[in-house]
Amino acid sequence: MDDFTVVTCWDGRDYYPKEYINILYNMVERHTTIPHEFVLYAGPEAEKPGRCDGINPAIRIVFTGMPSWWQNAKIMQPDPIGIGTKSLLFLDLDIVIIGSLDDLILYPSDFALSREYPTGHIPIGAEIQAMKADNANIGIMLIRNNGAAKVWEEYVKAGAPTWDPLKTGVAARGALPLATQTIINYPKYGIKRDLFPSDWVVSYKYQVLKRGIPEDCRIIHFHGAPKQAACMHELFVRENWR
Repeated sequence: MDDFTVVTCWDGRDYYPKEYINILYNMVERHTTIPHEFVLYAGPEAEKPGRCDGINPAIRIVFTGMPSWWQNAKIMQPDPIGIGTKSLLFLDLDIVIIGSLDDLILYPSDFALSREYPTGHIPIGAEIQAMKADNANIGIMLIRNNGAAKVWEEYVKAGAPTWDPLKTGVAARGALPLATQTIINYPKYGIKRDLFPSDWVVSYKYQVLKRGIPEDCRIIHFHGAPKQAACMHELFVRENWR
């Protein structure tokens, strides 16, 4: 049995076409030397007939019963369903992997995440300060020895909310309701976590477009818009997102 698991989430709808799942699997296989299993946490829409047809059979599918993006909440519970290892790396579907994942997998932490990106406009000249903010983003997470269990505990205490991020446009919805990322970042919850080095995981629109790709970059995150399929004009996307 492998002693490490790579996990991603898909709600079963078309916001992320199935090709994103298979491409992520291919990128992971090319960019790590560490033996692992690849698991897809899938929501109720994915359980409908034919929805999982075409997903690479090497990917093990675990149906979580959680809608939209909330499968990643179940990854944080103690001994998450369908995962038989003490360590896992969660990866969002909206990424391009351009370097080795080995350092992320071996990072000396029980709970480490990528750095949060600003959600609003960054004034010219203030980008570096914004990137130094101490908030975490749940798009890339290393969890070892149930290191995120307190996040799950607080999420359940809060009523395990499952609001739909696609029902309202980003510009119109304003402040988001409580989510696991809120729990991780708000000091009142006391969540112990580390952040990966800032150059390892970077934002396409906030960092790459303005400064290029850092030399030690491993993952480029296409949070929000545009997504990878709309950026095939970028050489690094054409070479790696396949």
